[in-house]
Amino acid sequence: MKVLIVGYGTVGKNLQKEIFALNPEIYDKYTGIDTRKHEWTTVQDKIQKLDYYYDIIFICVDTPLKQEGEHEILDTTEVANVINEHNADIYVIKSTMPMLLTSMMQIHSGKHIVYSPEYYGTTPHSNNFDFNFTILGGDKSDCIKVQQALQNCYDARHTFHITDTKTAELAKLMENAWIATKVSFCNQFYELSKAFNLNYEELRELFILDPRVNSSHTFVYRDHPYWDTHCLNKDVPYIADNENAQLLKSIIEFNNKQKDKYKKDK
Repeated sequence: MKVLIVGYGTVGKNLQKEIFALNPEIYDKYTGIDTRKHEWTTVQDKIQKLDYYYDIIFICVDTPLKQEGEHEILDTTEVANVINEHNADIYVIKSTMPMLLTSMMQIHSGKHIVYSPEYYGTTPHSNNFDFNFTILGGDKSDCIKVQQALQNCYDARHTFHITDTKTAELAKLMENAWIATKVSFCNQFYELSKAFNLNYEELRELFILDPRVNSSHTFVYRDHPYWDTHCLNKDVPYIADNENAQLLKSIIEFNNKQKDKYKKDK
């Protein structure tokens, strides 16, 4: 089986470790990393510089936030470039995608595309968990082919959840929006604890005694009681703006006020 990972940032590096058993090749045009085996079959192929055909290509490129007219959108230029410039039986997008775009890419390209949200991060809050599941959104037969390949990388306790592309896209956005909401909630109660001359760390320990409360993302860092990470900074404003999500807009407003207040104090 020939497998390629395109994009070698946080997501690509973690994915390489996770699917090591598939011996994936790596390509990242921005870092210059290229372990692809260019096995052209004819002289003409080599002249045209056609890439080698892969069974699965995992797309792990960035989808940064950009302004387009009155709205902020996720820039999926690099995702489209990978699909257009590489040949594969199935493309698995790990990058965060705007709603409905995966299915549009399926239709316009005529290619087999699966959306599979990732849960990697750059902080202990993201990486000290056992994400023993994989979400696969797309045509069921395509998803099963990907599952068959990934079963070589995990034991049978790993679960696979097959759904449509739209549900998979929204699940990823929902996850990031929830983390932002939770962090802002705890930062709000940090401010309240200060107003009452209480210790937030003591308050937190009592709060998480309730089994209905998960303790992740409940730390508050006193020098920066706000969220400010690449994924949250782009994904949460995207879904709040494009879908007019009022709750998320208020959370972003609160977070921005926290940033302004504490960065000014520094």
